[in-house]
Amino acid sequence: MKKNTFFRTLGRQIQLIKSSKMCSIYLYWPLIAIFGGCVPVIGVFYSKLIIECISEGKPKEYLILLIGILTGVSILAYFVSCILKAFTDVNYFRLRQREFHRVIKIYDEVDYEKIENPHFQDEVNVGFEAMQGDGWGFQPVYKNLEDIFKSLISIILFSVILSLFNVWIAVLCLCSTLVTALANQGVSRYINKRKEDRAHASRQKWYFQQTCSDFSYGKDIRVFGLKKFLLDKYKNKSLSYVKIFAAVENKRFLYSFFGLLMLLLEDGLSYYFIIKAYFDKTITIADVSLYITTIVAFTTVLRGFASDVTNLITNVKVTESYFDFIDKQEVYKTTGNITDIRLQEAPKIEFRDVWFKYPDTEKWILKEFNFTIEPGEKLAIVGENGAGKTTIIKLICGLFKPTKGEILINGISSEEYDKESYYNMFSTVFQDFDIFACSILENVIGIDQTEKAYRFGKECLKRVGLAEYIESLPLAYDTPMLKVIEENGVDLSGGQRQKLAIARALYKNGNVVILDEPTSALDALAEAEIYQSFDDLVANKTAIYISHRLSSTKFCDKIAFFDSTGLKEYGTHDELLKAKKGYYHMFTVQGKYYQEGGVPNGKA
Repeated sequence: MKKNTFFRTLGRQIQLIKSSKMCSIYLYWPLIAIFGGCVPVIGVFYSKLIIECISEGKPKEYLILLIGILTGVSILAYFVSCILKAFTDVNYFRLRQREFHRVIKIYDEVDYEKIENPHFQDEVNVGFEAMQGDGWGFQPVYKNLEDIFKSLISIILFSVILSLFNVWIAVLCLCSTLVTALANQGVSRYINKRKEDRAHASRQKWYFQQTCSDFSYGKDIRVFGLKKFLLDKYKNKSLSYVKIFAAVENKRFLYSFFGLLMLLLEDGLSYYFIIKAYFDKTITIADVSLYITTIVAFTTVLRGFASDVTNLITNVKVTESYFDFIDKQEVYKTTGNITDIRLQEAPKIEFRDVWFKYPDTEKWILKEFNFTIEPGEKLAIVGENGAGKTTIIKLICGLFKPTKGEILINGISSEEYDKESYYNMFSTVFQDFDIFACSILENVIGIDQTEKAYRFGKECLKRVGLAEYIESLPLAYDTPMLKVIEENGVDLSGGQRQKLAIARALYKNGNVVILDEPTSALDALAEAEIYQSFDDLVANKTAIYISHRLSSTKFCDKIAFFDSTGLKEYGTHDELLKAKKGYYHMFTVQGKYYQEGGVPNGKA
């Protein structure tokens, strides 16, 4: 993989204009440079013409005509430049949005285990920083180039004007600008040096900022008195970010001081040459006005040019990190080639000598784990907290890969399957599922907007017992969820959310149904409804059911009981009760609470 240097990154951005079929930008750049670059040059001739006309006693009409012509040309050039610039600005935005969509697609395809890794998150923040807005990174590179081309035209014309009088003034202005540019480059290098520190501090600050302002945390913050705790955390992380920002600004001030000294030296020597020439009677008072105005305008353009070059270097460096990230996308995602997965057939799932620990940790969650789920089997996975039950589900779904060993689907390693095709096998309700800010029905059917999808989506909602409630709402199935996007959005109860998540899994209709604590927020009656229709919900499919409520295990063919050391018991409900080991003890304790009413909903 080639390293993305400054010029390679800049070249890739320019090439994107062609690959995005926006080649008209290549034509508009020289036109903007010519028309926009002439505007400040035209302005320096006003004072010279006025002084000459007054001192030479020329008619007022002549002066008005000249000023009118200059003004007309200036307005025309400025107007054309603005029109062209407006067009290019829209296209720069389109280019960034196009790349941002690419970023989202890559992020969506990244192996899930990377997403949970904080180091990867920092790398993502550094890479994605280029796409965050129109004032930093990718999009401003095009604006910087546009402004640099425009400034170059002005610099050339100003240099010609000054060289006709004294070439050393032009050289002096250029040298002063070079020193300023080098100073700015020092600032740019320092900013790039601190980019990872800035990304890390920004990620931490952003988390506490979001937590403090997200109303979904409101109840916990108030009830548990977390306001001061969270605000202190936010303050500390903000201070860490501010310290980095302050260090950058202090460095900028130091380098800017040298730029100011060069500017004073340049102006002093330039004005000396002009005044001396006037008293030597080699130029007129009108020429003095022209050259002084030219120096002021030239210096302004040069300072702007130096700033644009510095900003270009800084923004390209930011974009360089973005290209580094997307060039490594193959490192972040792995996928096999097998796409022919027969979704209507329940598969056989086998763990073979599987070892697993989470990235950057030392604790083994699974050791030499061997386990088989037969096709069409309905399996309950039960046991102690922290025994690795949810981890097993993540491994089966392909969200994590075994550290050692392999998982076989119908005798083939799960890593040989194409990721997207592999995911299509599973209808899963995760313990930490999410509800999205779209309509109730869209939360079930997603992007499939066909009439058939509508009917099946409503049927799935009916099967989990939500239809009656939904149809009582004014907008029924079109009711928006949450209040983040729509003010009239609804926020379902915990139990209703779980039913919605189960409906989503039913709609997907994968040939493996995985339910991770699917009824933890349901009351006993609602739970009973789900259990009674359990066989219907998972008919002809392999089903894996994780729950702390052992009363659900009687609906399953086999039970796998785990403790902190791994799989301890495996068999039918009756077999494990007869064995009178861990499962028997847990079932007996929960049964006692059900009878005595000691724990609501049978939680133990």
